Amino acid sequence: MIQADIRFLRDDVFEVKMSPSEVEQYIDKKKEGAAPQGPNPLEMLLASLGGCIGIYAKTYLRRHALAFGELRVRACGELTTESPVRLVNLKIEVRTDAELGPKKNVFMKFLKGCPVHNTVLHTDHIEIVLDT
Repeated sequence: MIQADIRFLRDDVFEVKMSPSEVEQYIDKKKEGAAPQGPNPLEMLLASLGGCIGIYAKTYLRRHALAFGELRVRACGELTTESPVRLVNLKIEVRTDAELGPKKNVFMKFLKGCPVHNTVLHTDHIEIVLDT
């Protein structure tokens, strides 16, 4: 099982302990005049999506022995103010100097196999429960 345990620390700062990786991260909401301790939740979501696609891109390029010096991913979206508040118009830009040639379409299809991408696209219900 993949799990993230999130604990309130102070102000808008939450500690995140992830497993099985055992990595600790902080989520924060930037305040004027204060340096954030970590990304806000929406930035973390975009980073997860872009990071997963980046890992998939690297995997494809290495598996097919396609040399590259540059591999960058930009994930962006717009925050809607209408209900339900959410990110819309998500766009993932992948930049690489690898010579993909006729493999470009297969490469793009492979990137869409990223589990974060598939979770965003195919999850129609998230159960939220109160543990008292």
